Amino acid sequence: MRGAALGIIVWAASAAHGIIPKPRDAPQPLSPEASRQAFVLPEGYRISLLAAEPLITEPSGICWDEKGRCFVCELHGYNLEGQLEIDELNRSGALDLEVRRVQASEANKKRAEAETYGTVKLLRDRDGDGRMDDAVIWADRLPPCHGIAAGNGGVIVACSTRIVFLADRDGDDRPEVKEDLFSGFGQAILERSINSPTWSPDGWLYFGRGQHGGRISGPHLKTPVELPASDFRIRADGSAIEPVGGSTKTMGMTFTATGERFVCTTTHAGLQVTPLSWSALQANADAPSPALDQPACEDTRVYPLAKPHPWRVRREEHAEYFAFYRKISLSDAAASGYFTSACSNLIWRGEYFVCEPAQNLVHRARLKREGTSWSLERLPQESQGEFLASRDSWFHPVALTQTPTGDMAIVDFYREIIEDYSAIPRHLQQQYGLLNGRDRGRIWVLRAAGEWQAPPLSEDEKQLLQLRRGGDVHAVDWKRELSAPLALELASGLGPKREALLSLARRYGHLRWMDAAIACSARGLEQELMLDLARDPGRGEAVQFHLAGIVAGRGDLVAIQQSLQRMPKGRSADLLRQSLEELRAPRVAAPPMALPEPPKAVEIAQWEKRMPAVLAALEKPADAGRGREVFAGLCAACHRSHGLGASVGPDLDAEFQRAPQTIVRDILFPSEAARPGYDSVHVQTRRGENLLGIVTSESPTSLTLALAGGAQRTVLRKHAQVRRLRQVSLMPAGLGEVLQPGQIADLIAFLRSAPTSR
Repeated sequence: MRGAALGIIVWAASAAHGIIPKPRDAPQPLSPEASRQAFVLPEGYRISLLAAEPLITEPSGICWDEKGRCFVCELHGYNLEGQLEIDELNRSGALDLEVRRVQASEANKKRAEAETYGTVKLLRDRDGDGRMDDAVIWADRLPPCHGIAAGNGGVIVACSTRIVFLADRDGDDRPEVKEDLFSGFGQAILERSINSPTWSPDGWLYFGRGQHGGRISGPHLKTPVELPASDFRIRADGSAIEPVGGSTKTMGMTFTATGERFVCTTTHAGLQVTPLSWSALQANADAPSPALDQPACEDTRVYPLAKPHPWRVRREEHAEYFAFYRKISLSDAAASGYFTSACSNLIWRGEYFVCEPAQNLVHRARLKREGTSWSLERLPQESQGEFLASRDSWFHPVALTQTPTGDMAIVDFYREIIEDYSAIPRHLQQQYGLLNGRDRGRIWVLRAAGEWQAPPLSEDEKQLLQLRRGGDVHAVDWKRELSAPLALELASGLGPKREALLSLARRYGHLRWMDAAIACSARGLEQELMLDLARDPGRGEAVQFHLAGIVAGRGDLVAIQQSLQRMPKGRSADLLRQSLEELRAPRVAAPPMALPEPPKAVEIAQWEKRMPAVLAALEKPADAGRGREVFAGLCAACHRSHGLGASVGPDLDAEFQRAPQTIVRDILFPSEAARPGYDSVHVQTRRGENLLGIVTSESPTSLTLALAGGAQRTVLRKHAQVRRLRQVSLMPAGLGEVLQPGQIADLIAFLRSAPTSR
């Protein structure tokens, strides 16, 4: 176990005497002034403190209203469930050295809920020295708060399962209006809740998605709205809420001056959201949608200055833990040096910024437009460095926003450990604790020397922004030379205008997403446009092929035959010909499919009776080789482990982080805790096929399913009957009756086997 071995022996010896030792290498907090001096910034920038503890604690967002008043929201209870679990474990006086990743018990999760909540405060600078010295609590004991924005004469707060509106109507700095603007968002794990309300240039307030969608209601909505698991936007008065394409995988989003949106994922600085509106994607039910977001850069390295927390170093040095996390990715295994928590991006002074809280820095990139796409590039002077980095390992930036004076506000969730507790080996959780710093929090203001003026919008950019605000698309002259973004926006919103769409396809069909944009507008014209492009494609070959796919997908024999008579050789004709052959082939009625159902109480009771025998088998030597055979025969059609099988359900390469007893329940009771993101779906297609799988992507018009064996299938919603199987796993129940206890032990031994060296 390399350098960690001696430390573990010492810890184990201490634990044997009933003492959980406290580490001597835990980083200590710094005063606000000492922390300020720990920042390293480029020349021309300076940073100052706006607010700190005890005025604020655990801040998660900041905004200013139209009167210039400053508001902060707080999130209390982060990692509390893990600490409650560790407190119980520490009473045993023994260190838990088993290699696995484990969640807190349901009982401790429930206990933690009572002390996991949000607070909203108005901050005031009474003496005018630029630092807040007074706080007025506007709301307390809200659901956990994940961001705040000013709007409609008050503030709008993302509160886990609801969106809350607070307003001071009489000017006394206290809110008279407290209203649930929207409610009904699905309950999610704490760090995957609705988040980061952000104003877009189009006049809507956007939110990062939660883990689930929901049936959303509100006092100002005419009828409830069904939201999918995507980002969404609202009108600040509560009169409208609607889904938008793409989704942040962590927290935060930002917009260009004309409304192009970027979101985040843990391992990438930014994802560009496909610039096609949800309403455009809905316009043609026969047109499958493209992927709705994609990385804008491939650079995943970061260059921190603070030393990684000792738990990260010890986990990397621990050979078995390193092997487990290396199977996920090098960035997960390494102590530092890679994006692992990218969130809360911001375009500021024409450049792109994103937080990396786990490594105590703010990253900067240059925005570069390439047709309809954007890319992010490191600045040359930061090729092996970062824009803002701190030597204080307690500094954790979690949100960025622009101040009324044009500076950058940085929300600092100042504490010892920012990572999700379950990623930390349990024996190290026992050592370091998870809540150190929950009584702290800071807001910093970053200032740049000199004035900065945003470049004026071109005429095309002004028209593009006007369209995104709801302007008349028919007021744009499509015959003139257009910028790439304006051509794309125009194509997606024109509707079935044959001459205009044909011209746009021939001139701009090579642009990314133009095939999908024209398909959005071309409902009822697909065949005519396809044949027009067959005669003279210009730059529209990709558009022609996309339209051919729609014609083929409709299954109209006459239309396909007529098209083939007029189509030249090429991949579009090949696609139509293949579709024709499939349509002419004799159809065999698909037999009725027995859908999985939640187990009945009597079945659960019967399987519970088998648990003692299975648990007893786990105490005996097991054969991982025989377990591999069991896996290949029963599991590999839907799961992957050790290079074997298909990735339909959750990947099982990481099972050796989990307790054997937990895996047993997953095998015997697969519907007991189906993992988020693996919802089971039954689809019956127009041709009578029955498909049972996991949704990997969905849009207003189509679903993509992962099927047993690893195949993927995209189906149009209009051609399919879709039934979501709630609280039931595709994994067959009753494996406890098929497998003997020894076979289950062998299977678990195979799943948990891992290399013992790097």
